[in-house]
Amino acid sequence: MSNKTFKNLSIDDKISALSLCADILDYPYDGLESDIEKLNKLLSLKLNPRLKLVDLEAEYIKIFVMESQESRCVPYASWWLDGKLYGKSLIKIDRTYKASGYVYDEYNMKKPADNLSSMIMFAVILAEENKFKEFKEFTKFLTWIDDLANSLNSLSLTGKFYGEVVGISSKLISSIKEEI
Repeated sequence: MSNKTFKNLSIDDKISALSLCADILDYPYDGLESDIEKLNKLLSLKLNPRLKLVDLEAEYIKIFVMESQESRCVPYASWWLDGKLYGKSLIKIDRTYKASGYVYDEYNMKKPADNLSSMIMFAVILAEENKFKEFKEFTKFLTWIDDLANSLNSLSLTGKFYGEVVGISSKLISSIKEEI
């Protein structure tokens, strides 16, 4: 899928699609199937994980928790940017959140601030608030997501589903950056 796919979309639709991607990349939840359909409709896609919610939960845990480091499917910026979890990038990302007035409660979120879905959602918030300079600056922390997409695409069918969503996220971010 190329960026040309998104050139006909309004900036608001791109931001909405990116928000859906952030949600889909978070831990599976009730309503996930509906959000996948919304993303499919918005972007004229045919994403289909071919699994029920309970199976998606099991696959999510297997891919992103149990075997993430072995399969190079770690959804944390510090692992990709620093070569380890809880690295310097996590501190920089957390400081960026705080400088923008965004409160990231790691305890309640149950994941570090450099988690991919959280980072994409923060980029969405910046774009929704027309903080495009900050959006461009923050998305420099997301340079690794194409590598994650490639790792996911080498896995099972469900891994490929997540790989597609990560890849779409990357293309949406690039497309938004080109437009602003």
